[in-house]
Order: sequence, then structure tokens, then C-alpha cells
Amino acid sequence: MEENVEIFNKYVKEYEEWFEKHKFAYLSEIEVLRKVISKGRGIEIGVGTGRFAEPLKIKIGIDPAENMLKIAELR
Repeated sequence: MEENVEIFNKYVKEYEEWFEKHKFAYLSEIEVLRKVISKGRGIEIGVGTGRFAEPLKIKIGIDPAENMLKIAELR
């Protein structure tokens, strides 16, 4: 598991860039999630950089990758 965490810690920038490059896929996922998740309710397990938690108004999230959590906290 530590190897997986380190990969996400190391490639935070690339992770974020993927969503920018594939904006249509990202926005499509957000729209689907909005239909099944109550706005502002719940906890996101594996919150990453908060890219999904922010638009879905999810205020609580956990993730083992500290570098991703730093970005999530800013969002």
C-alpha cells in the first residue's frame, strides 16, 4: 500500500493535469454523481485533491496521500 501512496504523492501535478486535459470526462462524472449524492452530505474516502468533493460540497474527506490532501484543504 505504501507504494501506491507514494505514487499519488509523487504525481499530484500529473493527476490534476489529467482532469484538465479530459475536462469533458471529469464534468460528466460530476453530473452523474450530483444525481446520486445529496449535496454536502457524506464523507469522501480517497478524496485525493478534492476535485470531486469541492463541486459536490462534500466537506469531509480522507486520503493517505499527504500531498493530495494539501491541495484538497486549499479547495
